[in-house]
Amino acid sequence: MAVFRSANEPVDERRRKRVAALSLIGLSAFLAAQALMVRSYGSLQKRPPSWDQAIHMEIALDYQEAYKAGRWSSIMDLAPKPGMPPFPPLYHLALMHTYGSSDPAAAALWVNWCYLALLCFSLFFICFAFRPDWAALGAVIAFAASPGIQELLFTQLIDLPVVALVAAAYLAFLYSDDFKSWVPSLLLGAIFGIGMLHKWTFFSYLIPAYLSGMYALSNNKSRTKVLACTLIAAAICAPWYYRHIAMLVPRLFQASSDFAVPVTQGWAFLLYFLVSADSLGPLFWALGWVGLGIPSYRERSEKSWIVWAWVLTSYIFWAIVPNRQMRFLLPGFSALAVGMCGSWPTGLIWALAGFQLFGAVNYSNGWIAGIQIPLPLHDITLLPSNAPAAEDWHIEDVLRAAQGLSDPAKPVANLTVVANAPYFNATSFGWLARVLKLPTVHVRGVNKRICEFSQFVVLKDDKLGPAGVIEGLPEAARIINAPNGWFSRGYEKAGLWPLPDGSNAILYKQRQLSGPPIAGKGTQFTYYTSGPLTADDLKIELAPWDKTAADYPLIKVGASSIELRGVKVAHPALELENAVIMPAAEDKKAPEWDDVRFLKISRLRLLSAELDGADLKAYLEERVKGLHLDTLKLDKTVSVSGQISHLSFAAEFSVDLLDSPRRLKVTVLQARFGASAVPSGLLGAYREFTYPLTPSPETPFDIDLPSLTIKDGKLTIP
Repeated sequence: MAVFRSANEPVDERRRKRVAALSLIGLSAFLAAQALMVRSYGSLQKRPPSWDQAIHMEIALDYQEAYKAGRWSSIMDLAPKPGMPPFPPLYHLALMHTYGSSDPAAAALWVNWCYLALLCFSLFFICFAFRPDWAALGAVIAFAASPGIQELLFTQLIDLPVVALVAAAYLAFLYSDDFKSWVPSLLLGAIFGIGMLHKWTFFSYLIPAYLSGMYALSNNKSRTKVLACTLIAAAICAPWYYRHIAMLVPRLFQASSDFAVPVTQGWAFLLYFLVSADSLGPLFWALGWVGLGIPSYRERSEKSWIVWAWVLTSYIFWAIVPNRQMRFLLPGFSALAVGMCGSWPTGLIWALAGFQLFGAVNYSNGWIAGIQIPLPLHDITLLPSNAPAAEDWHIEDVLRAAQGLSDPAKPVANLTVVANAPYFNATSFGWLARVLKLPTVHVRGVNKRICEFSQFVVLKDDKLGPAGVIEGLPEAARIINAPNGWFSRGYEKAGLWPLPDGSNAILYKQRQLSGPPIAGKGTQFTYYTSGPLTADDLKIELAPWDKTAADYPLIKVGASSIELRGVKVAHPALELENAVIMPAAEDKKAPEWDDVRFLKISRLRLLSAELDGADLKAYLEERVKGLHLDTLKLDKTVSVSGQISHLSFAAEFSVDLLDSPRRLKVTVLQARFGASAVPSGLLGAYREFTYPLTPSPETPFDIDLPSLTIKDGKLTIP
């Protein structure tokens, strides 16, 4: 058999239909086998979702709770997770229905299977259009069974839906015949809109369609179809983006710089080419890239440009983006299946499909742990696996123990997680706490103060996580384990659970102190500094220690001025009720007030404070990168103007104290970028920001503000 087939070789129409029908049956059999693997994997996998997976599952839970409460507007205005860009809703609306299952994480894999089916059928019809024989089915199975696709099938990530929808979009684009046919053109617009409502990166994979559409605008017969396609796409996705663009753009730029390596550095541009051998499988990788370079399509050879443009434009776009992960480029690599299908003999393609099928079964069963093949530039893993495991990471046990030990009279009991391992991290804890509907336990990560205001702390006593994501955690663990440190004086062990990796989960709770942690009735400083806090003429008064409640009933704090993290406040006076503060200096000879940690407060009463506009301006310019403020006015409202990253802007905000519930609300009254005013609708959910004055995970105590005045260039309380 010849390696390359002639594009002019005739194809019998009856045989074409028979092969197509039998191939679709074969593809259905492959998907049925994948369904059996999904069922088996879901029943055996007891490890919790990790990191990003837990975030997506929690977003789906947000939608499910909004749906049950009848808050329909949340579909458009759901607030993003802290530090994350807002995610379009469609994938999470699909995941939302998994919460009717006893195991939502396992049920989510069935959502993935549906997208896998869309991918397989879309890619098959593309391959069959170029080569209408058995090779089309073999090429699709070889790609769908590749390690990268199998990895996405068995995890709760948004990327497999994007791979599937990109393939569906290219199928519609191929049959639109450069926007000469109505139905595929309209279908392309609909798929584009739906794809953009799955993930904002969807647009990056369809650059060839944009180029074709721009050219088609010059043709009277195609122009209306291009415009109709565009209008349908915009009608589907534009409303959501209109309401989120103000928050989405800056956070996407921030996310793209995570783990950033400039494209000009070393082999960065070739990184995807090298590592794709692992995700596609080395044999598929070799046959796919060669096939892309020397195609010999039996039919539609004039459309072969779509295949290589699909791969190369996607590759160039994502190679330039500094944050490189293989799952980002898999939607572009689908076309390698088409290139391989057009170039190699059917027998060779099916031999590869058989090998890839074995690899897929091995991936979810773990017969072979993976064979490392050393190469000069990048080692290749042959037959990687990630078998399910009935491992108990005891996250539920820790959470339920904390809930059982928490004070039922307090609405918030923070739990700080000192670990960032794949299956033992704050994100996984936070998601499961939501699923379990625990009334008071809220999960926090470690900050520079480690666990301030946390009633509970859980420490993974070894193997805290991958080296790149545990910054600060080893130091936190050292402080926790110090036998005579402030943590050991303020906390005690409340539980221990052995973990599957040989480490232990140790739960700590705040001690019931037998006596005051600080001697005396208070202190006074002409000048005080502790970490991010400095103060002039600081005076602290401690009420007598309450042995029954094991706290200070009242702590009074006053100063002529304080500066906290760069914000200078004049004449502050506040009272802390039911407070516990612990000296934190490691040097035993250091004064007790050198550094302190707040363990608990029931109420913070801010009696007076004054913030000058000039000090606020200096603080904002220091904290926000690229910000320069020409003006900042405080007169009933807050008005600012200046430049951020060389783009001029202006905005006006109102600040109000509201009741029922008590909260501080900041409202954007007007905004302008450059010479253009920003419509309020464009700000969407970000037009208003509220900060609760009732207990929350960030501030687990009541906050009393008597009043707030913005006048004469100052913000004052009362």
